[in-house]
Amino acid sequence: MGSWSVFECSKEQKVVNFKFESVEDFKPAALGKSLCMDFESVVSAFAKTPEERIKGALSSYIYDIPQYPGDPVDGGIHYARYVRLPSSLIPQKQPSLLKQFAPTIKEYIGMGASFFDIGPGPEWSVTRNTIPSLSILNPATYIAVDIEVEFTEEACKTIAQAFPSMTVESIAADFHKESLPYPESGVSVVWYPGSTLGNLPSRFGQTFTENPFVAEHLKLLHRPQNSASNSSESQHYLVLLMDSRKDNADSMVNLYTSAEARGCFKSILFKLKRDLQADSFNPEAFTYNPCWNGQSSAVEHTFTALESQKFSITDCFNGREAEIEVSEGETYVLANSLKPSYEEMREMLVRSGWQPLESERDAEGLFHIHLARASI
Repeated sequence: MGSWSVFECSKEQKVVNFKFESVEDFKPAALGKSLCMDFESVVSAFAKTPEERIKGALSSYIYDIPQYPGDPVDGGIHYARYVRLPSSLIPQKQPSLLKQFAPTIKEYIGMGASFFDIGPGPEWSVTRNTIPSLSILNPATYIAVDIEVEFTEEACKTIAQAFPSMTVESIAADFHKESLPYPESGVSVVWYPGSTLGNLPSRFGQTFTENPFVAEHLKLLHRPQNSASNSSESQHYLVLLMDSRKDNADSMVNLYTSAEARGCFKSILFKLKRDLQADSFNPEAFTYNPCWNGQSSAVEHTFTALESQKFSITDCFNGREAEIEVSEGETYVLANSLKPSYEEMREMLVRSGWQPLESERDAEGLFHIHLARASI
């Protein structure tokens, strides 16, 4: 059944404090497995040869927040600044396309559905991306799902304030590893604006439609926890919005050249040092550059080593250790920003057990949005 934690969301503003008073008090195991950097992911990201490495294995850690005063793991803070930049497409372009598509969704799902908001993010994202569409869709229940407890609760409170009569719940868990708790009957909608899916890993030499990480994740999203909810009395829909592949590669790469964007990705290295107790690791000994890979349809967030290093990492949950060797001049793709074409995304949905129903693109070709139903 997994380890889901469900919270009823109050409308009172909660003051979020650091979990630890100082770096000396920090205990990585206290973060829990869903928030602590994964040991195997680091091993795969820094494997000996490029062919062995998993590209973008550490993508999910760009949004992390400080756990004690002075903690350099501050990707989430940089991201909040990044999306406020005039050049950031997410807050500028996504909301209108999501709202425009909502009546099409409603034609299929009707009213009274269970609405699973995957990775809703902070208040600004919920207000701009979700609330306008919720006003049209009018689901019976809103369920915020995110790996960051703070983000989940904030989204839940925002929705509760906007829709006082709606049932509002918050689920904090890793939706990359656990299926969703769909109800045994009725209609469920997975609302997925796409930033998290766009950060999934990839393998050397594979195209987007061959990407096993995207395929398995999409399969997991329509796999219920309880087999009873897979009956003819239940229907599961997916609304997915993705950043689109563009003809001009520079236009995609340049999205990640600001100081704010760089801060998000460089935070990954500090989290590695902190969570895996890599005391001898020097996170500053890398340069960061985003690069377009047309084969995998991804902007690859690449780190080039300025010096050779050998350091040990420790899995705080079972005591495993591994020695990582970094060679000067070697490049490591630690994060991905997947940008498939409209056609690639529809093909991937079919390969992953979803039946595409409706799709649209914005006039500028920046995004595409899809409504799909879980195949029986």
